[in-house]
Amino acid sequence: MSAKRWVVTALGGDKPGIVAGVTEVLYGLGCNLEDSAMTRLEGEFAIMLIFSAPPAVSDKKLADAFAPLEKKLKLVIHLKPLSASESRAPAASTAPHVISVYGADRPGIVFRVSQALAKAKVNITDVQTHRSQAAKPSSGPSLYMLLLEVELPRGLTPQALEKTLKALASELGVEVSVRSAEANVL
Repeated sequence: MSAKRWVVTALGGDKPGIVAGVTEVLYGLGCNLEDSAMTRLEGEFAIMLIFSAPPAVSDKKLADAFAPLEKKLKLVIHLKPLSASESRAPAASTAPHVISVYGADRPGIVFRVSQALAKAKVNITDVQTHRSQAAKPSSGPSLYMLLLEVELPRGLTPQALEKTLKALASELGVEVSVRSAEANVL
C-alpha cells in the first residue's frame, strides 16, 4: 500500500514555534513534507503544505495529533486528504512568468488584474501582495505591490499579455511588467 497524501493548513497569531510545531507533528507520525507555502500576513501566520503519510496514519490519528498543537498555539488547522487525481501536479502549459504591479493602493487591483488574467486563460500559480504605509497620512496613499507567478496558455505571448495588462494598468493608475521567471533553486 502506498503513502497517502494530504494538505494541511494552519492559521494563527504570529509567534515563534508555529513551523516547528506543525512539522514536529508530521515528523512524529513518519510523514514527509513535500511542498509548502508559509508566510506572515500582518499579525497572522499561515501555513499551507502538502505531505505524504504512511498508510497506517488515519484521518483520526492526524486530527488527534494536531489537536494539542491547535490548543497550545491557538491555531486553526484543517486537514484534507488528496485523491489520486489531486495528487498529480498539472503540467505547465508554458514556461513560468512573473507579473509585477506597483502603484498607489486602491480597492480592486488584485481583482481587476486576476480577472484580466482569467479572461486570457492565464493560470496563476502564486500571488504575493504588500502594502507599504505612507510615511505621513498627509503624504498620500500607500504604495501597493502585487507579484504573480503565472503560466501562459499556448499561443499567448508575454508581449501580448503585457500589452493587455498595460491598458488595464493605465486605467488603474499602476505600473505593470511581465517577464520570464528565472530558474528557481526551489
